[in-house]
Amino acid sequence: MFLYLNFLSSKGSSTEAQIAFLQGERKGQENLKKDLVRRIKMLEYALKQERAKYHKLKYGTELNQGDMKPPSYDSDEGNETEVQPQQNSQLMWKQGRQLLRQ
Repeated sequence: MFLYLNFLSSKGSSTEAQIAFLQGERKGQENLKKDLVRRIKMLEYALKQERAKYHKLKYGTELNQGDMKPPSYDSDEGNETEVQPQQNSQLMWKQGRQLLRQ
């Protein structure tokens, strides 16, 4: 009887360890996904800026892009806050690089 109870307790602890491991792995995957989504948003915004800059240099007029606001990197997709676009593209480049380093 004692051996059976000992076996059950050791099996339960190994199951709990496996559950904890899988939960940690899932959390890591969620963090990776969130980071990749943040990087994609940053790259899409940088591409829009480059296209607008090229259009202005080639045609001499501003390109009318409706949603030329920088994306909110820390929020979820549904809770994005509007941030005023900054004029200095050099500053935006530095901020983008800092975001990638995080």
